[in-house]
Amino acid sequence: MRDLLLGLPVRDLDFAIEGDAVSLAREIAGELGVRARVHGRFATATVEAGEGRLDFAATRSERYERPGALPRVEPAPIMEDLGRRDFSIHAMALPIAPARPGRLLDPFSGREDLSRRRLRILHVRSFEDDPTRAFRAARYANRLRLAVEPETRRAARRAAASGFLDSISGDRRRRELALVFSEPRPAGAVRWMAKLGLLATLHPSLSASAPVLARLRAAERVATRLRKTTSWILYLLVWSFDLAPEAAEILAGRLALAGEQRRILISWPATAARLSGGGRPRRPSEVAGLRLSTNEIAAAAVCSLREDVEAMLRAELEREPVELSIRGRDLLRAGVSPGPSVGKALARTLAARRDGKIPREAELEYALKAARRPGAP
Repeated sequence: MRDLLLGLPVRDLDFAIEGDAVSLAREIAGELGVRARVHGRFATATVEAGEGRLDFAATRSERYERPGALPRVEPAPIMEDLGRRDFSIHAMALPIAPARPGRLLDPFSGREDLSRRRLRILHVRSFEDDPTRAFRAARYANRLRLAVEPETRRAARRAAASGFLDSISGDRRRRELALVFSEPRPAGAVRWMAKLGLLATLHPSLSASAPVLARLRAAERVATRLRKTTSWILYLLVWSFDLAPEAAEILAGRLALAGEQRRILISWPATAARLSGGGRPRRPSEVAGLRLSTNEIAAAAVCSLREDVEAMLRAELEREPVELSIRGRDLLRAGVSPGPSVGKALARTLAARRDGKIPREAELEYALKAARRPGAP
């Protein structure tokens, strides 16, 4: 209802069913020739239909046994279901079966809030029941260009100051932040997170200062040019550029990062320092030798304190991948003896191609010289 009333394109539809939502979803999925994806805990299901999505949920009530815990749910009528929503603009429904033309269920004045361009919680303990709603408040305010209503803003700050956001798991915290950074204009969302008192819940050193927001906006422009080859990690790196190594490790823990994402964030202070310090790369081949992800190169380009390094990194982002047209067998056929010299020669040839020293057609000649002279040719 929210997007419909705002005049925005509607691609996803949410159906609240007073009954068996999963069975209805499966029946509709069968009619469409697709399969329904069922989420058992909350008796919900999703049906992907072309470019849109249909979400089915049984109307329910929710009870939170403690702040930050997942709720216990029970079947309930639609009006009670609307009362468990996060914000008034999401607590509206249009009856379609039985159809009641023109009747909008709006017990919390969500339509009026939309017309006034404001975001408002339904009750003062909303952020205590589910602290992730505070992150959603920043996201919706930014995406829909809404003002967070004063009492809602105060409630979010109270929940953050009282430690309620510490009760949610790192996984949930990471998912919410990833959603914030996966939407357009993440700099605006960070500004809202600061207004709602959320930054210190991630790490006290994070800020929404003018330089930080400027870097985030620069990252938005870079990500747009790169056409989705970056991810939300780009914004996390740009945002955390000023963190000390110990702080980066704490933040990684707070977000329950694992694998490559954890490695990138923890090593980010050292990576950024290396790219701007005395050991900074001076040639494209040296950048490639660092084996950085696209997110790291883009973040370093945005945050670089040196114009020469920034220019080189930005050029690296735009550069087409360089691949050799020759292989080790080509060197062996030309008389090079098997051994480490073959791999080293190919590596030097690739570096020369990346640095623009030789054209593609000169690869074999260059590699043969490199293989026969162990030093750099």
